[in-house]
Amino acid sequence: MSTRNKTLLLFCMIVPATSFVSTISSCPQVTSTQPTSLFSAMERLHDTSTNAFGPIEHVYSLNDIDYITRKIAEDEWMALGTAIAEAMYEMILDVGDEALYKMGFVERMSVTNKIAEDVTAAVEKIINKLGAHPLHQGPHPLPEELISSLHNLLRQELATITGTAAFDYSGHDLSLLVLSSVSDAIEAYCGITNIDAPFFRLNQEVNHRIRSRRRKLLIKHAKGCESVKDIERDIEASRKVWVRDVLGNKAAKNFHFGEVTTKGGNLHTHQEEKQKKEERARLLSSMLSLRA
Repeated sequence: MSTRNKTLLLFCMIVPATSFVSTISSCPQVTSTQPTSLFSAMERLHDTSTNAFGPIEHVYSLNDIDYITRKIAEDEWMALGTAIAEAMYEMILDVGDEALYKMGFVERMSVTNKIAEDVTAAVEKIINKLGAHPLHQGPHPLPEELISSLHNLLRQELATITGTAAFDYSGHDLSLLVLSSVSDAIEAYCGITNIDAPFFRLNQEVNHRIRSRRRKLLIKHAKGCESVKDIERDIEASRKVWVRDVLGNKAAKNFHFGEVTTKGGNLHTHQEEKQKKEERARLLSSMLSLRA
C-alpha cells in the first residue's frame, strides 16, 4: 500500500464521516407550507437588512418572516380598502344629499348605516381579490373589476336613497365619479401624485409598501430580539392609530383589525355579530340543560 493511501486510511479512522455533515444536520430545517411571493429566495439572497447580530434571518426564522409579511400584507390591503370605502361613502352621500335631506332623522340614519355596511362589504370583497392576485387592467390605470364593481355599487345605493328602481343619472358620469374618488383615495393613501403615470400598477405599489414596512419593522424589533408577537402587536396598534387619525375616534373605537371600515365605524355590524353569538350561546345552554 502506498504512503498516500495509508495516510488517507489513517485520517478516515481518526475523523468519523459524520463529522463532515454535523454542521448541516445540526441546523434546523425551516419549511413554509405556502411561502409568500413577497419573500422569495432571490429576495432573501439580496436582502441587505442587518442589525447588531447580522442578517435578519439570524434573529427570525423564514417562517417568522413569512408570517410577518402576510400580516403586513393583510393590513396594507385592508387599509387601502378603508381609504377607498370612505371615499365612496362620502361621495354617495354627497350625490344623494338632496334625497337624504328630505328624510326624517331616524330614516336617514338607517339609510346611511345601511350604505356604510354595503360599501365596506363590497370594497372588502374586491380588495380580497386584489390582494390575492393582480386583476385585469382596463383602459384606466386601475383594475377594471374594481371600477365596475364600485360603479354598480354607486348605482344601487343611489337607487336606494331616491327610492327608484333605476337612478336617473348618466352612467358615464357615474363612472367618472367613481374613478375620480377612488383615484384620489389611492393617491392619498400611497403618497403618490398621479396614478395615471406610465407603468403604474396597484399591486406593485402595494407590494412595495409591504416590503418597505417589513424591512423597517424587522430591523426595529430585531435590535431588541423581540418576538413575532411583539411585531404583530406593533402592526395592529399602529393601524388603530391610523384609523383614529384619519377616520376619527368613533371609527377607531369600533375598529377590528383586518376589516374595512368608514368614519361611521362598524358598530352596527359588530352588534349584530354579538347578538348572534349570544343567541347561539343561549340555544346551546338550553340544549345542554334539557339533556341534563
